Amino acid sequence: MIGEDEAVGIALALLGRPSDDPNQPWHLMEFEQGWLIDETGYLAGKVAGSLGRVIEKESGRVVRFPSAVPTRRILSDYAAVAHRGRVETV
Repeated sequence: MIGEDEAVGIALALLGRPSDDPNQPWHLMEFEQGWLIDETGYLAGKVAGSLGRVIEKESGRVVRFPSAVPTRRILSDYAAVAHRGRVETV
């Protein structure tokens, strides 16, 4: 089971920058099946579509979603949309 500290480490390796990066900060949003990487929060709603990446709690794998999959759907019904993502290598 992937905890928050491990999820942060995975996100750091994937993104190549700290969460408090002055130009592109990010944070994790925990939900039942994983950790959503919010890379767009600093844009204050100026972006449409999905936030894009999930670190799954069970496996630690990273799944990237196309922008057509709404973030709210990822958070509320992950099992139904997981097949629409593709696994990324960290």
